[in-house]
Amino acid sequence: MKPFSMDERTLPPLFDVGAAWTILWQRRMTVLACTCAVFLATVAYLAVAKPSYTATASVMIDPRDLHATNLNNVLPGIGSDSAAIASQVFVIESRDLLMKVFESENIESDPEFSGGGLLSRVGLAAHPTRDSIFKSFQRGVTVERAGLTYVIDVNFVSRYPDKAARIANAIVDRYKAGLSGERETANSDVNSLLATKIDALQKNVGDAEQEVGDFKVTHQILDASAGGTLQSQIDKLTDQLITARSDADQAKDKYAQAMAAGTSPAGLAKLSEILSSEATVKLRENYNQRAADLANYEAMYQPRHPMIKRLRSELDRMQDLMAVEAQRITRELKAKSDLAGQNVSALQAKLDNLRQKLEGSDAAQVQLRQLEAKAKAARTVLDDFLKRAEETSQMQGLQLQEARVISAAAPPVQPTWPKPLLLLPVSAVLGLIIGCGLALVRGPKNRPEEDPTTPLRRSLLDVEPRKDTLTEIAKPEPVPVSLGEYRLPGVAGAGAYLSIRAMRRRFFQTGNEAFSRDVLQLIRRIILHLTEHPKPYVLLISPLHTPLAARLAGAMVGIGLQQAEQNVLVVEFDGQPGLEAPARNGNGVFVSGASGLRTIVYNRPAPENGESVTRPGLDDILADAGTFDFVLLMGPSIVDSNWDPALFAEADLMLFALSPTEETAEVANMLRQRLDADQIGRSATLAITPEHVETGRSQVVRPIRSSGDGEQSDRMSARG
Repeated sequence: MKPFSMDERTLPPLFDVGAAWTILWQRRMTVLACTCAVFLATVAYLAVAKPSYTATASVMIDPRDLHATNLNNVLPGIGSDSAAIASQVFVIESRDLLMKVFESENIESDPEFSGGGLLSRVGLAAHPTRDSIFKSFQRGVTVERAGLTYVIDVNFVSRYPDKAARIANAIVDRYKAGLSGERETANSDVNSLLATKIDALQKNVGDAEQEVGDFKVTHQILDASAGGTLQSQIDKLTDQLITARSDADQAKDKYAQAMAAGTSPAGLAKLSEILSSEATVKLRENYNQRAADLANYEAMYQPRHPMIKRLRSELDRMQDLMAVEAQRITRELKAKSDLAGQNVSALQAKLDNLRQKLEGSDAAQVQLRQLEAKAKAARTVLDDFLKRAEETSQMQGLQLQEARVISAAAPPVQPTWPKPLLLLPVSAVLGLIIGCGLALVRGPKNRPEEDPTTPLRRSLLDVEPRKDTLTEIAKPEPVPVSLGEYRLPGVAGAGAYLSIRAMRRRFFQTGNEAFSRDVLQLIRRIILHLTEHPKPYVLLISPLHTPLAARLAGAMVGIGLQQAEQNVLVVEFDGQPGLEAPARNGNGVFVSGASGLRTIVYNRPAPENGESVTRPGLDDILADAGTFDFVLLMGPSIVDSNWDPALFAEADLMLFALSPTEETAEVANMLRQRLDADQIGRSATLAITPEHVETGRSQVVRPIRSSGDGEQSDRMSARG
């Protein structure tokens, strides 16, 4: 498990373009060989590859539906929405449609699809089956919709241009035939279904009407058109009763007038007005004639004249006849009056009887209306089915196709594959990429370093040296790793405490992101020099001559580790120059007001009676730092008397802070005198330049020249 976790997004990339270019230049023959190999392989493929041609037929799906009549289509058009048009692409690519083209074009016997390859020709592989031949044919078909239009392009790939065009057109024709067949089949299916339904509906209508008729007969309900319903009969009887009552009243009036007129000749005159009678008229005429003759003869003769007697006798006889006729008329009028009254009574009784029947037939009328509604609904459905059946029978052959060919497939002139103008540049680029990758994997070449000795030294080297001398010459002297030079902000005239606070304040200020990234890059390089083991990791920060540089370097490293999400403990020792923090008693952990890091100070007890002082060891410090990831030991100078090799030299990495005036060679000689080779291998130098400025002024990060690990490292400066 890694001993640290860092946010890689805040760190600069580690890819060195210069080193990569050096490797590629050293391995340029490998890159060139790979590029040429891939290019020649592409040329060989172009030489042996058989060209393929793609023919395209375009079909437009017209969503508009032509209406030659007002009849509705059984199967409507495809529709204008995008999903409906896209679905037709899958219909054309369907196995059923392509299988019909496969059979009609006799693809199974076509050598292009049934050849089976070289192995089947020499007998090492079985002959391809029908399903494998169809799949090979199906791979040559591609159907695409042209953008968001109603146009569908049907493509077919073949080694022969004529065959590609022929099969593409065959697929389109089969698709159009399928659309027409679907509509005709839909009409036939609907006609058959309607015929079956119509027979059942006709039976239902007959049964409903028969049920209505039987109900009317059972409940004596006649047809209204024949006047047989109770209500209609009541209405008719009511009218007849009104007429009969009127006739009875007239007959009664005439009878009363006849009784009032009496049997006298004057009454007979009134009776003639009431009832016309020829006998009455003749009697009145004869009576009037005799009365006139009697008046004439009485004027001429005496009352006893025989003529007068005869005329008076005739008048008396005429009066008797007239009285008899008046009595007869009166009886006739009385008979008519009685007959009219009987007619009114009979009609009234019949009307009362019908009204009683009507009151008892309300429930039957309700049931009758329900049966009639049921029969009417069945008849309406039957009429709709008969009408639709007639429409569908007339629609045969009238439905137009909504798919039409706008561009038939023509034999292509140029092959679609292979494309030399595309393959050759791509192969060159691909070969270049493969060559570069292979070169980077192989790494740089191991060049022997030039021998800086003089020609005389070279001549002496020709003499075979002793084995121990050869080993001594071949073994290089260890040198500490240089982590570069850093310019940090400080406060003029102040100690380390205020300078560290100024640096921390500038570290988190907006606009100094470059400074933070450079510090995190330094932390990365420090971690790369550590050997992995369980935490915590011990780092020694020690000066050579300038304690302030060590204090600034320790604060910078601690804050950088804290920004890399590491738990850091700073260990300081009392009595060291540059420690201006307030004195504290005990060894408790506190947060430094300057750096913001957790800090512990180890106080060395003063010697008593000349006894030796027991100093804290590394195990004692690590016992207090069990929960921390890194422990920073702020040690003294290596030339100081307080330098404890048992404590400081056992650190995982020793960082020696240098001032700008200290030479690296001098530092290396000093370390070789006091440390062994293993300790020097775990040491590094860090040049710190405090830049004293007035407080309150802004700082800008500027890179300065530094180097480490044999390569160019970061440059960083801060301006207060």
